[in-house]
Amino acid sequence: MPQINDRKEYRAFPALNQSAAKHLLTSPAHYQAYIHTPQEETKALKFGTFVHAAVLEPHSLNDLYVTAPDCDRRTKEGKAIWSEFATANAGKTILDAEESAIGHLVASSARHALKVHGVEFEATEVMYHVDYNGVPLKAAIDGVAGDYLWDIKTTDDASAAGMLKAIRNYRYNLQAYWYRLVYELATGRRPLGFRFLFVEKEPPFACAVCEIGPELMSYAVSDFEKAITLYK
Repeated sequence: MPQINDRKEYRAFPALNQSAAKHLLTSPAHYQAYIHTPQEETKALKFGTFVHAAVLEPHSLNDLYVTAPDCDRRTKEGKAIWSEFATANAGKTILDAEESAIGHLVASSARHALKVHGVEFEATEVMYHVDYNGVPLKAAIDGVAGDYLWDIKTTDDASAAGMLKAIRNYRYNLQAYWYRLVYELATGRRPLGFRFLFVEKEPPFACAVCEIGPELMSYAVSDFEKAITLYK
């Protein structure tokens, strides 16, 4: 099975993923800029990644993340505390106390929603690469549960209107089509669908499950084929 073992290997693997394809659909120049410019980790991206880990692989949290100590780094004592902390946690992503607390609340709400919907993942953070008509593709899927693939999105608005706006703005329909296709080619299993769990980043941390309908998916097929043609 053409499976990729970890995120570092996934990022380095020379294949087109859905994120790069979205830039390619803007223009080839945007795609070149995207793949050749180091991607800085924004605060929003760091928060989203933490929530994903807390929901999908909570056993990994202590190895990947740490909460910053409460100290004044302008003072001699604070500098010493921070230096010791940084040395002991080298390589880990540092969250401030508020980020950590809110992130755990968001993840708890997401886990509860999955439980309510009877979702039990048989695999999480699975990564595949395939060949599609001579074009190398790759995908990193949040979770596989029975006949459905899942992706978790942190959002400001998990209402129906908010989810539709996000799907259109970020081309989540292309992501759904891309992941389903790569998964089927890689495993030989055809999923029944692709579902998103949207979870809000502020109280009450509302959640909603969404499966994209046929009209938006038809646009995704068109975008996919256009991206493949441009890549070739």
